Amino acid sequence: MSKRDSVNFPRINLISLLAGALALASLFLPWWGLDASGFGSSVSPRWTLWNGPSMDSIFRSSTQPYPTLTSASAIIGALVVISALLSLAGSFTRNIRPLIGSFILSVLTPIAYLGIVSYAVTNSCNGQSNCLSGPFGTETVFGITLNWGFQIGFYLYVVAGTLTLVGLGFHRIFHKTIPTTRKSSTQPSTSTS
Repeated sequence: MSKRDSVNFPRINLISLLAGALALASLFLPWWGLDASGFGSSVSPRWTLWNGPSMDSIFRSSTQPYPTLTSASAIIGALVVISALLSLAGSFTRNIRPLIGSFILSVLTPIAYLGIVSYAVTNSCNGQSNCLSGPFGTETVFGITLNWGFQIGFYLYVVAGTLTLVGLGFHRIFHKTIPTTRKSSTQPSTSTS
């Protein structure tokens, strides 16, 4: 067997495989939550994409924002699943399109989630001064410290998106494909005259 006739083993893009696994793991971790502490006790409600706030205790005056956060989080969860599946599929194929789709979703999904949380928190205040002032922050009122913001699941998904970008670069370098037109022009012609 000469060098030209060497066997091509299937190549797996381990970086995008890891990115897909991290994206799937982020589904089961909290994406947003609160930490309240004071007077010797603490409470930490946190929510994954599949279980949003079940009561309106956080959003003081409005009943609209928390169902919006809960229902929109499921849509974000579906986008995370699609992104993870594209990343996993892209790690086993020579085609780069699944990884490009996964990367685009991994950029748009956290931005959309930030917008959803911002909308829910802003609309829950209705102009009150003693309310959450944005999607993340900290506040101390009457000896009670309240911290709110994004949690480990959100950040893990951002890391998965970054790994997808690295996986795209890895794919471009190590999974080179020959265009169809180039394949046909490099084949020897056998004409009998």
